[in-house]
Amino acid sequence: MASKVGIVSLGCSKNTVDTENMLGLLAQDGYEVVSEETEADILLLNTCSFIEASQRESIQTIMELGTLNKKLIVTGCLTQRAQGELDDLMTEMPEISAAIGTSEFHQIVDVVKRVEAGERFTEVQPKAKAPVQTLLPRLLTSIGPSAYLKVSEGCDHACSFCIIPSLRGRYASRPMENILDEARMLVSGGVQELVLIAEDTTRYGHEQTRQYLLPQLLEKLNEIEDLTWIRVLYAYPNYMSDELLETMARLPKVVPYLDMPLQHTHPDMLRAMRRPRHEPVDKLINRMREKLPNIVIRTTFITGFPGETEEHFQHMLDFIRTFKLDRVGAFAYSPQIGTAGYEMANQVPDEVKEARRDAVMEVQQAVTYEIHKSLVGTVIPMLVEGIEVETGRLVGRTHRDAPEIDGTTYATTTFPAFPGDLVNVRITEAEPYDLHGEVVWDDV
Repeated sequence: MASKVGIVSLGCSKNTVDTENMLGLLAQDGYEVVSEETEADILLLNTCSFIEASQRESIQTIMELGTLNKKLIVTGCLTQRAQGELDDLMTEMPEISAAIGTSEFHQIVDVVKRVEAGERFTEVQPKAKAPVQTLLPRLLTSIGPSAYLKVSEGCDHACSFCIIPSLRGRYASRPMENILDEARMLVSGGVQELVLIAEDTTRYGHEQTRQYLLPQLLEKLNEIEDLTWIRVLYAYPNYMSDELLETMARLPKVVPYLDMPLQHTHPDMLRAMRRPRHEPVDKLINRMREKLPNIVIRTTFITGFPGETEEHFQHMLDFIRTFKLDRVGAFAYSPQIGTAGYEMANQVPDEVKEARRDAVMEVQQAVTYEIHKSLVGTVIPMLVEGIEVETGRLVGRTHRDAPEIDGTTYATTTFPAFPGDLVNVRITEAEPYDLHGEVVWDDV
């Protein structure tokens, strides 16, 4: 009888896809996947190690899962990062049965079989590389109408704050037909929204063809029947071409939404971060809005990077007030061993970094609230994700909100609707992050 396997996934959406691939491989081989850790014979933990807080969370989760007295397999970015210390980790944490790196997750069935046989081992490639590019089975961990679609692995950028290239390897685009096959598989299973992800979605195809192929990929995805929305996350500012923006404007299934981490606005800080711009940030935003007038722009900023002065920081705040981006996330800089930023002089005190992060979010909250208030009275399509048991209200997202990271829309309705349905909602009330409205059935 096959073992029961449970899994805990930490970190980003790319980790989520890796987790779902591992679950798919195990289910395909006959293992029973369980949602409750206490019911499992073997537990898998897919860790994150992007910043110090995520490392602490990963270590804490290992300790918590260890108390369940199950066989525990640890994978992901933490094990890749700690490869030189894994022997010590295995000694200190006897609850760990196996530790594997980011390049080995596609071998999870073999890893589980070895653990079942009583082996205790580590297997991490010294230099991470993109895993195999074949189409892997996938068992979704969410029950909503959206799914992530990874278009590439790894990263070739050398941002001075980021450890990802050493954890995930060089940039490697997935074959387009491979992506399309997975997209069709997801849609045939009921997925209505595909959310494109990578370390850099806009660079898709370039390392193989010297061409940026995201527009062509969007064209092909747009042809898939029964698909409602296509959304692009993790765009890189330098590759924001007119072709991409014009393609997005033309294709009906591609929502006018782009997640494009800027990290900072001041040229001095962008140079220090090794994120040079071929185009000033203000001109980039204006061009995006010119080509795609109704675009919703989400970005992230880092506060307190080494050398950031009050002048640099005020430049960021002024930018936020002036350009009024729809969605902004902010993170206090976390120095990572192995990055150029870790060695830089003029480190900013933690309390200053955190105060600046809070100030960014306070300014942005006011901006987003004003944008939301301007939507009151308008009718916007909403993808239904669920129904509130207490009130019967529909819960979902408009095209303005990406799953998990943005806001929610709540709508009253006089007729039934179900997860995956697209309904038109007249906005009646605005909050800083969420919207409220009523379904307008005669406009559907």
